[in-house]
Amino acid sequence: MTGDVRELLPLYALGILEPDEVSVVDRAIASDAALAAELASFQAASAEVRTAIEVAPPPEVKRRLMASVGAGRFEAFSERLARMFDVTLDRARELLGVIERPASWIPQVVPGIFFVDFEGGPAAAAADCGFVRLSPGALFPPHTHLGEEMTTILIGRVHDVTNDRVIGPGEDYVRPEGTTHHLVCIGDEPCIYASRATNGIAIGGVRVHPTRN
Repeated sequence: MTGDVRELLPLYALGILEPDEVSVVDRAIASDAALAAELASFQAASAEVRTAIEVAPPPEVKRRLMASVGAGRFEAFSERLARMFDVTLDRARELLGVIERPASWIPQVVPGIFFVDFEGGPAAAAADCGFVRLSPGALFPPHTHLGEEMTTILIGRVHDVTNDRVIGPGEDYVRPEGTTHHLVCIGDEPCIYASRATNGIAIGGVRVHPTRN
């Protein structure tokens, strides 16, 4: 019987035995010190393996993974963004995960402005779609909308200086075609917002993409 029990020791150390087999091992090691010592060596090796493979992922990787499964910090916006960009709910969650990756943000010529851009669905085919991040105090320069723009604030607050309006988390902001304004990020935290700009925008009379240089 000891031989059979010895074959169970590695599996016991890994915690993958059936309850009745666990009972067999427990009884055996209680009456056999050598067997208990052998089990202890297996358990020590098992602990070393677990330590080697159970490495916590970087915070941004965890946040991105959580977003992709519907448990991210911006999950409350996923259905709204799916409609806004005419994409599936899974795709909206994937996009919300992308903004958790620092390398996804592309710095712009104007200091303190970063963009993530992507293709929207069929209903947003004529629009420039993306996310904008403004550092505290950053200014998005005066620009004219060549079509309707819809903005949804995810975090932070911006001041539409032209229209003297402050927009905060959870708010939608629509600007009609032909309107001109500029924004300033206010407060101590960055502002991140989603933008769908039909036909894009113009700065200084020149058509530019809102999420690319």
